[in-house]
Amino acid sequence: MHFRLPGFTRKKIMLIFPVLLIALTGCWPFTQNSSPSSIPTPLPTLQTGPSQIGTLSPAIDTIAQQVLTNIHLHGWNPNAVTHGKVTGGLYTNWVMNDPAITNNLGVGPSDQTQSKHDIQVDLFYLVSLADYHQLHPQDHTFDSDLDRITKLVLGEYQTYNLPKGWIYFFLLRSGLDLNNTALVNEARDVADRTYTKWYDPTLGVVYNRNHSPGDYSPNLTLQAGAALVDAGFRWKQPDWISAGEKTIDHVISAALDPKYQMFYNDMIVGSDGHDQVVNYQAKPSTQGEAATALVTAYTLTHNRRYLDVAGQILQNVFGSSGIWDQQRGGLFFAFDMQKGQLLAGYKETRSQTLVLISLLKYDQAAGKPQFAQQEQQLVSVLTDQFYQHTYHGYFYRVTPDFKVFVDKPGQGIGVEDFFTTEAMGSSLDALQQTEFA
Repeated sequence: MHFRLPGFTRKKIMLIFPVLLIALTGCWPFTQNSSPSSIPTPLPTLQTGPSQIGTLSPAIDTIAQQVLTNIHLHGWNPNAVTHGKVTGGLYTNWVMNDPAITNNLGVGPSDQTQSKHDIQVDLFYLVSLADYHQLHPQDHTFDSDLDRITKLVLGEYQTYNLPKGWIYFFLLRSGLDLNNTALVNEARDVADRTYTKWYDPTLGVVYNRNHSPGDYSPNLTLQAGAALVDAGFRWKQPDWISAGEKTIDHVISAALDPKYQMFYNDMIVGSDGHDQVVNYQAKPSTQGEAATALVTAYTLTHNRRYLDVAGQILQNVFGSSGIWDQQRGGLFFAFDMQKGQLLAGYKETRSQTLVLISLLKYDQAAGKPQFAQQEQQLVSVLTDQFYQHTYHGYFYRVTPDFKVFVDKPGQGIGVEDFFTTEAMGSSLDALQQTEFA
């Protein structure tokens, strides 16, 4: 039996049929159109709230409380000047056993430097207090300090405009942990200014464009690239994401030593795309900060190359470079990749902290404890050797056998028994991160 559709129905079907073909073209499983690129890329996982607490360490908790108490008692400088105004802030340093001697910067009598102030150490302090508050919500000892430093940082970074990506992440993390929208928005503004002022779309890289020739530190530029990627996904700015990825790819291509597979310390940007090495030193602090940026970029973009490079440079820090002191523990100052020479005159505190953070981030992203032994070694070095247990603080650097470093006559600040707010904040940042999931 044959059925004949009414005329008006046939006309409707003829009108609808082309539309159906167009709609089905993108979803019908035609074999000839299938390709790997059709597989959707997983969306990035963005932290949108407070960090999740893991296992607390009584030893780390004690050190954190003691260091924060030391800063509370001795670290606040009411005469600190920011942007030409007396705002208060943290001292740069003070003598370990005589906190009345402050801000020795090696540029003359200390009374001439009392107003000197580095806003970056305030941000370190804010992150340390935010972490402590998150890990110990029942402890209100430092609530007033946290309130004061939060307000200060919000004022200090309103117009901050230098190509340092870690500033973005510190503001963002503090804002998320404290549920402070103003800090989160300030992080966004930092990313916006990084893209607007410091990213060169012609060369595809972030660098200091105020200098002639332009230059950059690979670790800071990698952090800037990671910040642009994170901010781009977070605030739906695809141009930021693209600029961030191009920046990271540029630095990997230009500033990673082909033999030692570690990043140089300083670079000059080449107008032809070929950058020039200024400083061939591979500092562990540079490698740690670079690796953290690469791991962050990997978790956002799922570009396996970023994770692989991060793993390679961390392996080399603890391997053939000799930067890790196999005898006493701790990371030496640097390895000169041009001369193949280890620079073992001292050990910087921030080198230990930045590498520890990068190891934690790498293992979390890789999903396996590849560097668990090195992590524990660095925690032990920071808590047992670098930490000054009697007076509760950290120096900028120590001798290879963890004694007080003494400068050569006429250099530096002399006997370096000064606690620095940078070293204190950096150490608490790293140690408390071991307590988050």
